Amino acid sequence: MDEDEQDDDKKEEPSEDEKAEAQFTEFVRMADQSLDRFRDTHSKPQQQFIVDAFVETGEIPTGEAFGIEAVEADVVVAAFSQHLDRNVLRQHGLTLATYFEHVDEADYPALRRAAAKGEWHVFHGHAQAIAAARKEHGL
Repeated sequence: MDEDEQDDDKKEEPSEDEKAEAQFTEFVRMADQSLDRFRDTHSKPQQQFIVDAFVETGEIPTGEAFGIEAVEADVVVAAFSQHLDRNVLRQHGLTLATYFEHVDEADYPALRRAAAKGEWHVFHGHAQAIAAARKEHGL
């Protein structure tokens, strides 16, 4: 065995947390790239139309008519979800599943608008109230 092979044997596999962090970082990079392309290729009225559609339906319109590929929309939605989970909900001891157990569907449009605007403080306040209520009820 030569020195390079011995060095390779000494390298440890990344932990699950390291793999998850690398995946999250890659999603963020891809989402940022998609959002930058969206801003560069769509007029302000087009951008607003698409954001309004997302807020109302929870879906980003895709296809040639909208200039957005489905995979790009999926990456952006996944990045929003991961950001919410990792950077907001976990701080309050919640997961996406436990959070949405306590969210009225009528509030989804307002929450999607906050996410689209990057207004994460809205989620922090909401998550804090949910976590307190869960604790009070022994959940």
